[in-house]
Amino acid sequence: MSTVGLSFGSPTSGQGFDVTGTVNQIASILEGVETPWKSQLSSLQSQDTALTGIGQDLSSLSTALQSLTDFQGVMAAKQGSSSDNSILELTSAATNAVAGSHTLVVNSLAQTSSYYTNSISSSDTLSGSLTIQVGSGAAQTLTLDSSDNTLTGLANAINSGSFDVTANVLTDTSGSRLELTSNTSGAGGDISVSGTLSDATSGSALSFTQAQAGADAQLTVDGIGVTSASNTVTNVLPGVTFQLLSASPGTNVQVQITNDNSTVESAINGFVSAYNKVIGDLNAQEGKDSSGNPEPLYGSPTLATLQQQLEGALNFAQPANAVATDGTVGAADT
Repeated sequence: MSTVGLSFGSPTSGQGFDVTGTVNQIASILEGVETPWKSQLSSLQSQDTALTGIGQDLSSLSTALQSLTDFQGVMAAKQGSSSDNSILELTSAATNAVAGSHTLVVNSLAQTSSYYTNSISSSDTLSGSLTIQVGSGAAQTLTLDSSDNTLTGLANAINSGSFDVTANVLTDTSGSRLELTSNTSGAGGDISVSGTLSDATSGSALSFTQAQAGADAQLTVDGIGVTSASNTVTNVLPGVTFQLLSASPGTNVQVQITNDNSTVESAINGFVSAYNKVIGDLNAQEGKDSSGNPEPLYGSPTLATLQQQLEGALNFAQPANAVATDGTVGAADT
């Protein structure tokens, strides 16, 4: 280790202690100690950057590999089609769907129950009570007061309650009317209305007319009669959801459920790309940078071990009597 000589000069020379020279010597020695530390730190930072990039790409490779080992996910993906999308449109086929062909006939669509009142002035005052029942549910009665004795107030009171219907005020050239639409489609959501509702301004009763009765969709699946309360059918074919768009009795619609090979192919391509990216990362560390200096991990035993483990893990066994091939995907160049 370097030493610093302190020279006080000749007692009779008048020069005294050389403070500047001594401080410069000390600073030079400390800089000499610091320089290799800085060089080592820079090397470690470069290695950290390289390892971080490799680690991120290994994480992507792991995610891609998981999709190929999930036999209830991507590998079991299904897709479907309808021969006539104007009658029936297939919207999804889950992994639990069974590949095959089915013949469907849509005889009638599901309908949602609705009622409307006769027209009155939107500013008229209402009085009385209204009782609403949906399907086999409990009847609910609303007695009007000053907070809900207009068409708008009554609609708001119904929508904020538990009547299982949606109320709207419709206005045209003949006036305004209250419309009630069931929140439950099909026959099970049919509305029943009663009460003593009246227009206090004109003194006339407010009556309800049925616009549409609740009805279930009627269809056949492979010759078997099926009903559905909704035109979105989810429980007829396991894992398959389709939308009924129009009734066409006597028209056969073919629904095909097949394995989704395009999804599997995409997953395999994603895995190969992720694997080759990692191999490229590792190979890049075996060379020199643009300045001719070795890459940060050049010659690293950790890098060599990682290469061996990664390539060894993806050497696929050949079946008996098969033609010998290199089963490693994207293997590093040698």
